[in-house]
Amino acid sequence: MPVLAHDSVLHAEYQPPGAGGPVLVACDGTPVSSEALFNAGRLAMRAFGGPLQVLGVCEPTPGVATGMDVLPVPAGLDEERRAAMEEDVRRAIIVSSAGDSSWPVEVLLGSPSRLLATEARRRHASVIVMGIGRHNPLDRLFGTETTLATLRESRVPVLAVGPSFPTHPVHAVVGLDFSAASVQAARLAARLVAPNGRLTLVHVRPRFEHPSDDWQAWDADYGRTLPPLFDEVRAQLEPPDGVLVETVTVRGDPAASLLSLARQAQCDLIAVGTQRHGVLERMVVGSVATRVLRTARCGVLAVPSA
Repeated sequence: MPVLAHDSVLHAEYQPPGAGGPVLVACDGTPVSSEALFNAGRLAMRAFGGPLQVLGVCEPTPGVATGMDVLPVPAGLDEERRAAMEEDVRRAIIVSSAGDSSWPVEVLLGSPSRLLATEARRRHASVIVMGIGRHNPLDRLFGTETTLATLRESRVPVLAVGPSFPTHPVHAVVGLDFSAASVQAARLAARLVAPNGRLTLVHVRPRFEHPSDDWQAWDADYGRTLPPLFDEVRAQLEPPDGVLVETVTVRGDPAASLLSLARQAQCDLIAVGTQRHGVLERMVVGSVATRVLRTARCGVLAVPSA
């Protein structure tokens, strides 16, 4: 998380696509986590001011190979599956105490991650709210985790929550590298924290150290840049009344440091900015946001770069 040039980041007017637009809640009708999902949707509505829309995506039935031919899918099967998912989604909304039967519901056929990202852009959504996904190794290996795949394609912030995500998050931890996306993540996280809650802005300094005079001088200069940068970020936040905003600087690996601090503090939400990387880099290294989403046991807010 290197410190970027002062004027190039904090003075930039950064607004994610669809700021102030509808809150898009991704739901497949599974009742397991619908309560937390809809509560998170309501939280986002209050925080960002947009109406709530529920979107389900039903993957088409793949054809079955039989020798040199492909056995066609029976006509109408996918439409029946799509209609069944729509019924499940509407039922999940009705039976959930956090649901509202007046919310508009639509279920589409296609690739979930691609359609969610596309629809969010088309609708000028302020945020996509969805389940945080599974964490088993096989799912990570083949990249089928819908939440992570959506995050990689989305140009809209993604709020990923698990079944235990609270109605009113009390403590949020923000990974801050002073990029425009990370500053925006701090702004959005500040709106999600409950009154009298806590917002911790965390900057992870390089863990490399060297005894040379040049390194010591550079490291000292680096440290002196941090307080004014933190102050400028704090000045841009609009947290609810009574929210404590604190700053923390640590050394180490950014993702591991954020996750460790979040576990120790038992926080409700980790917020990070995301950067665009090539396919090969994502496969071999992975971004901080990807690693946080794969490992976190709290909610994750990921804000993409413009």
